[in-house]
Amino acid sequence: MISYQFDKEKAINALLFISQNICDDNGYADKYATLKILYFTEKKHLANYGRLITDDKFAALKFGPVPSSSYDILDYNVDNFTQINRSVVKPIGQLNLKKLSKSDVNCLTEAIQENKGLGFTALKRKSHDEAYHKAFDNSFQWMSLEDIATQEGVDENILGYIKEHYEMQNFAKCLQA
Repeated sequence: MISYQFDKEKAINALLFISQNICDDNGYADKYATLKILYFTEKKHLANYGRLITDDKFAALKFGPVPSSSYDILDYNVDNFTQINRSVVKPIGQLNLKKLSKSDVNCLTEAIQENKGLGFTALKRKSHDEAYHKAFDNSFQWMSLEDIATQEGVDENILGYIKEHYEMQNFAKCLQA
């Protein structure tokens, strides 16, 4: 399985971008929708650019894929999000678009446009995809990045690039230790 290092700053800004774009008139955003849109964004970015935006890990849970560390940000990052209740957050942080690349913003925007109007049931159905079922149905906690990429239709060359990209990241991390 590919291993990767979570980018907290990118995750905060991606979550702010999503939640600010899907919030209601009171400035409240549905936490489930925010996290599912992040998942759809990450899949799109992985297929198009060969890398994730946040490098979060996706847990295969009952209601679908959950970007694990991003979930914690929505719950515990009080500088950027106010927890209204278990399912609603209010984005209060300042979005820093300099932390997101042009490709990040493009994929975020597309995923928001494609999914903003979907309710819980539709988001759940859409996120219960092949990569999710491969993990969940086999009692694996974490979804495989290779399975997500393959499901998105990447060819063997792109899949090889993705593996190499994350192997090099891990190698560089080892050298810094």
